[in-house]
Amino acid sequence: MKVKDVIEYILEIAPFKDDFGEIPKDDAIVFGDGNTEVQGIGVTWSPTVNVLKKAEKEKLNLIVTHEFLFWGYSETVWFNSGKDIMGKRPNALRHKILTENNMVVYNTHKNWDAAPGWGMCDAFPDLLGFEEEINRGRFIRVHKIEPTSVLHLAEIIKQKMKIPVIRIAGDLQKKVSKIATAVGGLGQIYGIAEEPYKLGAEVLVFGEVVDYAVRCCVEHGISAIETSHVLSENPGVKNLANKLKKQFKETKVVFLDASFPFNHII
Repeated sequence: MKVKDVIEYILEIAPFKDDFGEIPKDDAIVFGDGNTEVQGIGVTWSPTVNVLKKAEKEKLNLIVTHEFLFWGYSETVWFNSGKDIMGKRPNALRHKILTENNMVVYNTHKNWDAAPGWGMCDAFPDLLGFEEEINRGRFIRVHKIEPTSVLHLAEIIKQKMKIPVIRIAGDLQKKVSKIATAVGGLGQIYGIAEEPYKLGAEVLVFGEVVDYAVRCCVEHGISAIETSHVLSENPGVKNLANKLKKQFKETKVVFLDASFPFNHII
């Protein structure tokens, strides 16, 4: 079996839809050759140095990743970004592991996010135990639950995600029953609250969120709960790993956890 056979299967179960807009150039093989014979598959949220070391130890030569491989050049006035891509330390470390182990990296993103029933957008509310979907956008999902306070909801989410700390904005005692989810990095979009508001949500549960997006929620009358970018998307990563295991029974497939990166002082 070759790398291109695995990619063909992934695009079969997570196709790009016509309304996705232009497919990013990095939704492709970003390192290595599609004709490489697959010895093992690692499925991950991000191909960090630690993740690649795990793949090396497990003898996995195909990495299927949701996030980008190499840090790029930033054309900005805010800091001096180097144009030598492989001169950046993280990139050089990743490149060394990939080259020494003849690995291939396949990057695929928003089609994986939106894959019906098992992609990141549906897997996140599944993890949280939300069952009754009442509305949806392209990537936003809205579920109905029994009325509870924002604080109690946050405590439940914290337990289900096994996360050490979460952040909450808005009235903690407000009773809510219509919960929107914005998986992964959707909270990096400043005005993201507009769609959940129109879909009738009373609280928006994020993966990762920036300050502006939180304030947008509050001014729409929506409470905000932040969890974790990686932990909110890991359920979708695990789902793809399980599908690859079932499809390619003779091939070793491993979920490679990119891990929650923070420690906290309270």
